Amino acid sequence: MIRHLYVHVPFCAKICPYCAFYVHRGGAAQQRELVMALRTEWQRARAEFPLALETIYFGGGTPSILSAELFTELARELVPTQEFTLEVNPATVTPEKAAAWKAAGVSRISLGAQSFDAEMLRLLGRQHTPEDIPQTCTLLREHGFENINIDLMFALPGQSEAKWEETLLAALACQPKHISAYALTYEEDTPFFEKLQRGEWRQDETREIAMFERTRAVLGAAGLIDYEISNFAQPGFESQHNLAYWRGADYLGLGPSACSTIDGMRWRNVPDTRAYVKRITESESVREEKETLDAATRAKERIMFGLRMREGVALLEFGPETSRLKELKENGIAFEHDGRVRLTPRGQLVADSVAGMFV
Repeated sequence: MIRHLYVHVPFCAKICPYCAFYVHRGGAAQQRELVMALRTEWQRARAEFPLALETIYFGGGTPSILSAELFTELARELVPTQEFTLEVNPATVTPEKAAAWKAAGVSRISLGAQSFDAEMLRLLGRQHTPEDIPQTCTLLREHGFENINIDLMFALPGQSEAKWEETLLAALACQPKHISAYALTYEEDTPFFEKLQRGEWRQDETREIAMFERTRAVLGAAGLIDYEISNFAQPGFESQHNLAYWRGADYLGLGPSACSTIDGMRWRNVPDTRAYVKRITESESVREEKETLDAATRAKERIMFGLRMREGVALLEFGPETSRLKELKENGIAFEHDGRVRLTPRGQLVADSVAGMFV
């Protein structure tokens, strides 16, 4: 039974220089074509898989770039029982769209703020201003949205610890139920990565660790729980969709470049909107990069993601990986309690390296 659905909308008004997702610009005609193709892919999926949707996540790209009419057309057949998340760019929100999202059943907004510092927003290529973020939160609440997440990025080029703390405090002033705070990752084939390679920028691990620790202190003091290393929420407002991913649940992905993991199989849809629409129109498969996942691979993935969560991983999940677990415990990276394994504060600082041990 498939309980979790991801829908990828690749359109952006402007491509951010740090982004490595499959995104591109697209006008009204191309948006309409994609919506029609997505609806067709969804109808085919309903005929192929047993579905009982609990969570839906519209990501991108900028799904909030769709008009109220197109969004309503796309979402009207999608009815989850727990949570319906929509990624939103503050520069794209209007009262008409907010009303349409609410009428379509969206229950959670993930607001791509990234920073409350005007200089950092310009660096990131964002279209909105710091003032747009609280104004957007106010508009969303006026339309009945209380479950709001604010996405933030730290360890940006030229960003000081003091400026990062100002962004955290400004985000808290918006009274979100959830904050996601990620360190900048220099992804290949992006302008940011090229600057790093040319030596124009450099990474500073000491500064990044200090910002990470400051994040935990500031958000923790405000009552947000770090239920995952980079995700903080008021109790009861954790992202149910992301928890499903991290716990290893099956999920279906619709749209160009979207991934699916179902019954031991994983695939990625063709990462090309024109090709995706064409194949859907001609009743051809859009699935590529298919792989079979054995039990050992799935177990390793659950360990990798589970160790990033406050709840940790059941000891039984480690199976043949117990030698690595022993190493983590001896080095003060992980500890065991009540049959579950969790990272220590020291381990959280090197979580990515820990995950690499189980690849």
